[in-house]
Amino acid sequence: MIFWKNDDSIPPLIKASLIHAQFETIHPFLDGNGRLGRLLITLFLCEKKVLHKPLLYLSLYLKRNQDLYYQLLNEVRYEGAWELWIHFFLQGIQEISEEALITAQEIISLKEKVIDQLLIGEKTSLLTIKLTDLLFKSPIITAPQIQESLHTNRQTAYDMIHTFEQFGIISEITGKKRYKKYLFREYIEIIEKGWA
Repeated sequence: MIFWKNDDSIPPLIKASLIHAQFETIHPFLDGNGRLGRLLITLFLCEKKVLHKPLLYLSLYLKRNQDLYYQLLNEVRYEGAWELWIHFFLQGIQEISEEALITAQEIISLKEKVIDQLLIGEKTSLLTIKLTDLLFKSPIITAPQIQESLHTNRQTAYDMIHTFEQFGIISEITGKKRYKKYLFREYIEIIEKGWA
């Protein structure tokens, strides 16, 4: 049975679990089946509009529970134990989604904190708000990147860097006098915690 067909009688999350198990059972390639099998989950859920962007990282859950994952896939293959597999898969979706929500809330809180710091220090401007946005896209940054991204001059970029350093928002990480890089450490720590 091929589960990726236009049959909407099966809910999309359950169907994604069936597709993944079927793909892993078929194992069509010599290498990369696991990565592609996990990618199919996200692509399918995007296609079915369950996800608006490919942000579900189920690999983390499967890696954390690797022994049980392999055991349940084998039980599906050899014993037809679909219910246990589906329950495991849906538990993973729930856990990863809850963790992603917590991470998103922490990122939103951090952004509010940074803007509040700039407001209290009377350092808010359109450019500092734009730099804040830029740091959430590129948490390791250089002055030339700021100049280019914000369409500003060199001195303004360095003035903003100085301000953000004073508030402890970014810190220099190279130890060099030239070609310095700056790290938005609090943001990186949130992201790392979310992937742990």
